[in-house]
Amino acid sequence: MYFNLKFILIKLKLAALFVVANGSFASTELPVNNPFANPELAIFPEKCVALRQGKHCYTKLKFQWHAPVRGDYCIRTVSDQKLIRCWYNSTFGELESEFNSPDAKRYELVEIGSGQVSEQVEMKVNWVYTNKRKKRRWRLF
Repeated sequence: MYFNLKFILIKLKLAALFVVANGSFASTELPVNNPFANPELAIFPEKCVALRQGKHCYTKLKFQWHAPVRGDYCIRTVSDQKLIRCWYNSTFGELESEFNSPDAKRYELVEIGSGQVSEQVEMKVNWVYTNKRKKRRWRLF
């Protein structure tokens, strides 16, 4: 339910941004205190659960982003700066991707022209069982 609510809020923001971008209001500039003044990136789900600590966690990710101005934007991983997907001349985008990692990963939304990083999100990895293996000593007798 939390994820659905977050999706609905982002879609409402996108709809409001669309109305503002189409010039339905008299002012063409966004005020400084406008919640749409900075690009936003969201990821769903925000965590993945593996059975054991250190094992790979598999899930489908959904990225959603929106920006106040039309531009060229990319989603990339923070650790190795690998581009996942780019959109050109856009104000919003969605992407579904596979997640396969034993560790948490951070993603960021980047404006291509300026190289400015607008927002980072993290995919957390949790596990059900920790690795608490008992040391076993070998005995001959």
